[in-house]
Amino acid sequence: MQSIQSVRFSPKALFKLNRQGSLAYKLFSYFAVILLLILGLQNIAEHALVKALLHVPSRVQSEMLALSLQAEVMIAEGDMDELADWERGQDYYLFVLDKQQNVLSGREMHPHFKFKLNFVRSLDTILDDRVNQPIIAVPLDAGNQLVIQFPHEKHPAHTFRYYFAISQVVIAALILTVFSALLARYLQRPLTQLQEASRRLSEGDFSVRVASEVGESVKEFSELAKDFDHMTHRIHELAEKQKRLIRDVSHELKTPLARHALALHLLRRHLSDEQQIMADRLERESDEMNDLVSEILEFSRLENASYDPQLVPIQLEALCSLHVLEAQHSKLPGQTITSHVSKALPLVMADNRLASRVIKNLVGNAIKYAGENAIIHVSAYEADNLVKLEITDNGQGIPPLHLKHIFDPFTRIENARDKLSGGNGLGLAIVKESMAVMKGSVTAENCQKGGLRITLRFPKSQRDDLR
Repeated sequence: MQSIQSVRFSPKALFKLNRQGSLAYKLFSYFAVILLLILGLQNIAEHALVKALLHVPSRVQSEMLALSLQAEVMIAEGDMDELADWERGQDYYLFVLDKQQNVLSGREMHPHFKFKLNFVRSLDTILDDRVNQPIIAVPLDAGNQLVIQFPHEKHPAHTFRYYFAISQVVIAALILTVFSALLARYLQRPLTQLQEASRRLSEGDFSVRVASEVGESVKEFSELAKDFDHMTHRIHELAEKQKRLIRDVSHELKTPLARHALALHLLRRHLSDEQQIMADRLERESDEMNDLVSEILEFSRLENASYDPQLVPIQLEALCSLHVLEAQHSKLPGQTITSHVSKALPLVMADNRLASRVIKNLVGNAIKYAGENAIIHVSAYEADNLVKLEITDNGQGIPPLHLKHIFDPFTRIENARDKLSGGNGLGLAIVKESMAVMKGSVTAENCQKGGLRITLRFPKSQRDDLR
């Protein structure tokens, strides 16, 4: 019995209306205001429409006044038979009455009409909102009056319900639109702030905080913002621990690798010629491990923004010519490397060491992965207030599924970047971080006719802009 009672919910507990800062309470309040406004405005609109529409139409009033003048003439002539004939000949069912509500012409009155004389109305009366046939009285001289049954086909209530229905729809739509816009803006602001914070966090900005911007106006959003800030803090701590671990492990590996290289060098003196082959293999493995540790340290410095770039005006043509010339000695026999970088290009703001490494890395990658008979072309041009450097080859390119991940650390593309090729998956990641440090960017795309195009974007030197 106790367990059954524990699952019962009162409406107040269900909607949490006792929590005035809760979203449920605010939504309930807003919808209550909307409902009251709709009902109130529709009531006002109904009264306004009654006054505007539910009256005797002007044309009918003119006709009734004209009939009253004709009745005055008939009464003045005194011929009651002629008055009776005149009454019968009208489009309206009417009678001329004296002070005692007697019919002057002597015509017989329908009992229902006679009963309705108890509810006779004036010419300026407000009619009912449903179609009926009220009796309209027009006063005549000597206390007489002309009573006319208002025809139902001319009753304005025929169109009143349509106008009223339209007004209800318009009022409801207008109020709902206004409140929906206000409510959407009210709810959208914290959601937009959280979305922007999530985007910045995904880009590595761990300084983002949203609790103070969202505020305490909505309890659910406030709690979500605090949880988001706590999550950001924890992710930042974990990321820092991971980076510190990689950095520390890399530093610690440097020492045993150096001792290993020294021991191997001393060991060579006591090895036979046949054993030297094994020593060469060990040395290659040691060099590869040493290169990997150096790459990890370099990437860690760039990623942690601990590298202090020396941005100076640099001529890309000189750097490209140097690395293309060096690449001529390391390329495969069937490969062709060409360069088209004009000396007239604007100077770029870059770190000489990083820019040189980036270009050397990309040209080296093209030599490794483009194929034995690849044509590798280096070109540069000015566009969009930037200087763009392109390294293009006519190899097989990269599958589109992997293309957007090639700048991620330790990314290897199947059949292209394996241990046999000597890659460690950090080269392009270092290129990306190097360009970011130099306030530039890098993108990769497959060429339409095959091959890969990597584009480096360097900011122009201000000195060049002033020339």
